[in-house]
Amino acid sequence: MKSRLLFAGLSTVLAAVLLRSILSAPAVGRMRAVPAHACLVYNSESPGWFLSFFPMFGTAGGEFSNDWKTDGTGMQNVFQTLEARPLTVATVSFGGRERRDTWVAVSELGGPAALALRWRLMLFPPAGISPVRPYAVWPVWRFEHPSLPGWAQVRFSVTESLLICSVSTDSRDIHRLLDTIDGRAPSRADSAVK
Repeated sequence: MKSRLLFAGLSTVLAAVLLRSILSAPAVGRMRAVPAHACLVYNSESPGWFLSFFPMFGTAGGEFSNDWKTDGTGMQNVFQTLEARPLTVATVSFGGRERRDTWVAVSELGGPAALALRWRLMLFPPAGISPVRPYAVWPVWRFEHPSLPGWAQVRFSVTESLLICSVSTDSRDIHRLLDTIDGRAPSRADSAVK
């Protein structure tokens, strides 16, 4: 009886510590995911103005916006949340097949929001989003839509507190961004400290 009570008590403490560590994960700055040699295009705490130029986020974005905001999976709330989250957009040259720069977008979600988005994408991915092979410990998704240019390979990942997206000719550029956030490649955050 005592051993069961002790086991239940320790299990409860372990679950509470685990839940607290997930919900209070330290914030990772957006610049940690941006490669050191990237050219910043936009960096702001309130990106609503910048996102209004893209039909996916606009209130009158037409078919593209409507598909995403009324797909029945609750993704409307996700994109409304992104409109109010800090955002960094940059271009970086990884030397892809056509020598196009890779567009990088990094949005701060916070621990609980990132966890909720990751689970939502794994269990109920909206139309146009499908999982691809994970990289290291991070799940990766592909986004496809007929309105995108043929060269645009859109890949994104959700880490502990960031949504990281790459748009490029090479689908592996998301791996380079994940290497950057994991510290295997230099980031803008490292160069800002020096």
